[in-house]
Amino acid sequence: MINLIKTFPEQLKEALDLTKQINATDFPKDQIHHVAISGMGGSGIGAHLVKSILEDYCKIPITLIQGYNLPLWVNEKTLFIACSYSGNTEETLTVLEIAKKQTDHIFSVTTGGKLKAISDKENFPQFNFSGKAECPRAGLAYPSVAILMLLQKLGLCPGIDIKEEIGHSSKLLMEFQEEIQIEAKTLAKNIHSFYALLYADQKFYPAVLRFQQQLAENSKQLSHTHVFPELNHNEIVGWRFPEDHISRSKAILLRSDFDHPQNQKRMEASKSIILQHAEIIELKAKGKSFTQQLYYFIHLVDWISFYLAEENQVDPFPVENIDYLKNKLAEKS
Repeated sequence: MINLIKTFPEQLKEALDLTKQINATDFPKDQIHHVAISGMGGSGIGAHLVKSILEDYCKIPITLIQGYNLPLWVNEKTLFIACSYSGNTEETLTVLEIAKKQTDHIFSVTTGGKLKAISDKENFPQFNFSGKAECPRAGLAYPSVAILMLLQKLGLCPGIDIKEEIGHSSKLLMEFQEEIQIEAKTLAKNIHSFYALLYADQKFYPAVLRFQQQLAENSKQLSHTHVFPELNHNEIVGWRFPEDHISRSKAILLRSDFDHPQNQKRMEASKSIILQHAEIIELKAKGKSFTQQLYYFIHLVDWISFYLAEENQVDPFPVENIDYLKNKLAEKS
């Protein structure tokens, strides 16, 4: 796992190079009025990144599908993207079967499996990449970059140069790799044996979600995620009970130059409330753009989860509970 996390900057560059296989003429962009992306877990987080990065540029809605049901609004004007690292994700394959009946605009992102077999048979345009990472969460660069570049090549997100942003993000992470690891190791020791509450601006929801997911899968540790401003309308009141639980909690606040000005004020005001009950740890992103700072956070929290796994004395790679669930679901009733 350590090598998979360390090579994330290189994965961004490799993913960008692989997007040469994406042909902009595969879809008539004037007929696409919305984008629906299906993906779960490590395959789904890439869709969250895409949505957050493009929300200020894309003139059509981008919706994430994370379950077995496809919204009725998905129709012949929808670009449906099926994203599954293994190609065998049950929910994504289920939704794809429904989508085939509702739109002809289907794109798949996978390393192989049933999704590739279906895409080959149905002649769906595809983005294929190597499964050498052996686990979806360690291959985040490929689906996120692929979908971003697909939408840019279709001309759906004017005003942002994805190729340039990914290139700069890769260089940034390489430059600060050692510093990121040092900060991550220190924080892992700080939150060891504590319950972490992970907070950020709404735009950085993919970062705190990734944080929560990586702590669960790599560190085998539960945590909680919420975002500003919504948490100020409910959760902030809950910083009181149960007292024994809160006494063993720490709040981690992700701060960025791209936080909304009002959310910056909300964060400062909220700190005065939280500090009455628990320690607050602030993490500051580096980078000149929102995309760069978002990928910076992704890389940082991945390292934190690795070092917390060391603190917890667990192997970050296996996910026995997920394997157990898959086996139970595969049993014939």
